Amino acid sequence: MRLPAPRGHMSSALVATLREPPSPRPALLVSGGTRDVEADDDLQLTLWICYELRMRGFDDVADGWQDHPVLAQFHAALESRWESGLRSLAEVTSPAALSPEGMAELRRHHAFWQPRREMRSALRDIHGDAYGTRSERTHSVLFTVTLRDLDPSVGVDEVPGPTLALANALSLFGFHQRLVGALVGFLTAVDTIGGDPFAQLLPVQCPPEDVRLGFAVCHELHARLTQHVHSSLRAGRTSLRGRWLASHGRINVGC
Repeated sequence: MRLPAPRGHMSSALVATLREPPSPRPALLVSGGTRDVEADDDLQLTLWICYELRMRGFDDVADGWQDHPVLAQFHAALESRWESGLRSLAEVTSPAALSPEGMAELRRHHAFWQPRREMRSALRDIHGDAYGTRSERTHSVLFTVTLRDLDPSVGVDEVPGPTLALANALSLFGFHQRLVGALVGFLTAVDTIGGDPFAQLLPVQCPPEDVRLGFAVCHELHARLTQHVHSSLRAGRTSLRGRWLASHGRINVGC
């Protein structure tokens, strides 16, 4: 997999930096932005690149960046802004009622961000020793559940900010042991969205407020994604970037 096309100043700087050998002072700076974090395409893509570099890597990234301390500081600053945004995210959006066409398109987004179905066994592992001594298998659980079976027909360049936000929320909760409760809440919400809840697996060791955070974040971000799909199709365009809906009418060609 190669680095995606940038969507703003931060992602442009990161992509350009990663293609060159590491330097002592790379030009990486977290900008404030004017949009809500979950709707900020530039922030979401920049975060996604940092997470994917840790999980899978990119074919066109120069050697030496994966564990570079300056890149780690940059990623930590991004995550701080992202986590603050998620903690202030109000659960106020109702999911859109989608047509069959809308549901088919929503499944394209799901194929990109949803975690693997092995999350049931992962939750059982987390339930076993969420805050105690962590076994070798449990050490890998938080990493494993962040891996997604990416749909090869939908590349990251086609995925809009609302979809990247769901993937990045899962990665944030999955990479940090202190957020294991939020991870549990998020994964439980994934199955309630899919109509197959298993709330009985919620571990009692996790603080309820953390579980509630992850659950609410997943539902709110997903509701916003459904609204994005609905409004895009109503406007006659696809909800994916760089694609066009097939026209059933006349096509005008010319200036």
